[in-house]
Amino acid sequence: AWEDVDGRVFTTELGAPIFPDSITAWFSKFIARSGLPKVTVHSLRHTYASLMIADGTPLVVVSKALGHAQPSTTANIYAHVMEAADKKNADILADVFLKKA
Repeated sequence: AWEDVDGRVFTTELGAPIFPDSITAWFSKFIARSGLPKVTVHSLRHTYASLMIADGTPLVVVSKALGHAQPSTTANIYAHVMEAADKKNADILADVFLKKA
């Protein structure tokens, strides 16, 4: 029977915790079998965070989703993504105002 102990994403067939190395090994084999570009499980985490920031998700929400203790940790790690999102927003506003002029 399924044992949902603490809402984990990666579990054994019965919901029990598994070793992190098992996830890494499985994912590497999956990527190789699928012919996908080489990425790691951790790179998926960075992509998730980057997409949330680029989409305008509040930093506090991103930080909580990543399990960071402080939003400042998230801001330090993803400063480059935040700068790109800010530039994109500025470009959009410039386009709006320049078209009206």
